[in-house]
Amino acid sequence: MTNHICLQTYLSYPLAEWVRAQAEDRGECVSVFLRDLVMATYLAQDDDQKNSLKDIDKAREAVFASVALDAILTAHPDSSLRQKTHDAYARRLQRLRLAPASLNGGK
Repeated sequence: MTNHICLQTYLSYPLAEWVRAQAEDRGECVSVFLRDLVMATYLAQDDDQKNSLKDIDKAREAVFASVALDAILTAHPDSSLRQKTHDAYARRLQRLRLAPASLNGGK
């Protein structure tokens, strides 16, 4: 069984009344109710970090795919195909009203 550590906090009167009422409605003591709130917040933070890692993985995959595609286009017998692809990409960005990536690392 996990050893629990006692923490103490001070709440405003209205907030304390809300906590007591919520705990009573659930048939729990105030300590268990607050522990569950803190645990839920902790787990939500962990989920946010996992989602951030998933987003980073997706970004890495997108970068890899674009580099691989560029390499394939560079090696393609039709040397104009790479430029045609870049031009089509620029047109798509314009249609979607998205700014093209800066070549200078600026805005």
